[in-house]
Amino acid sequence: MLLLLASSRPRPLPRAWPRCCEPAATSEPAVRLAALATHPQKVPEHLAVIMDGNSRWARRERRPRRDGHWAGVDALRGLVDTVLSLEHVKVLTVYAMSIENLSRRPPEELAWLFELFEKVVRDETERLSKRGVRLRFVGALDLLPERLRTRLLDAAAEPLAAPQQLTLCVAISYGGREEVARTARAIGTRVAAGELLPEQIDEALVTATMRASEHSVPSDPDLLIRTGGDLRLSNFLLYQCAYTELLCLDCLWPDFCDAHLAEALEEFARRRRNFGGRV
Repeated sequence: MLLLLASSRPRPLPRAWPRCCEPAATSEPAVRLAALATHPQKVPEHLAVIMDGNSRWARRERRPRRDGHWAGVDALRGLVDTVLSLEHVKVLTVYAMSIENLSRRPPEELAWLFELFEKVVRDETERLSKRGVRLRFVGALDLLPERLRTRLLDAAAEPLAAPQQLTLCVAISYGGREEVARTARAIGTRVAAGELLPEQIDEALVTATMRASEHSVPSDPDLLIRTGGDLRLSNFLLYQCAYTELLCLDCLWPDFCDAHLAEALEEFARRRRNFGGRV
């Protein structure tokens, strides 16, 4: 069960995740974001986003499903630009495709999604490099078509044309349970080789082993935003989100804008994070 960290004062029980329908309009989003940027301790260093709602957006607009995904790309481009302006966010992880999508989506849909990923990465890599954005692709990349996989790995290896400002982790063919299983296999291999004793396996070793993989995120998210209105993790960063602040927005991903981000970051700034202790 997903629970909010409790405050010291009694209050009505909230939903499992707090919902935001319409962003607050007290001032311009740029002003609100600039105010947050002056308090680095209130800005998440690692922001994760479940980008949900592309297909529903296309259906609402009576447009082809592909248009929903292209609109989602525009929303992601805007988010990256805004996050770069905040400076204090060092890692942005976005959920682009789950490992379940590979087996549960029609082949023709997967084909054009792979084409979309390849085109976006090809078109955006240089622009991101010039802005100091390091690309990282997390997930079971070996399950992707070879051509796409090669494109992703080449983009991740591209030298930056400017000092690094942000790591953009794109979760594609990703599954949290698969990641845990992959980590267990890596540790089991070391035990079988006599490098480790079973009693040496602890949380720190599991975390270090997982983070050492080039197909995993480098740190735990501080804040996870999910658009689209659903209240679940959908197999995303299950291990890493143990103490992540969770926020669900009813807006569909292509509608996500700076006002929604400001609302989410303001909510994060109000949270008290004690990680099981007392403040």
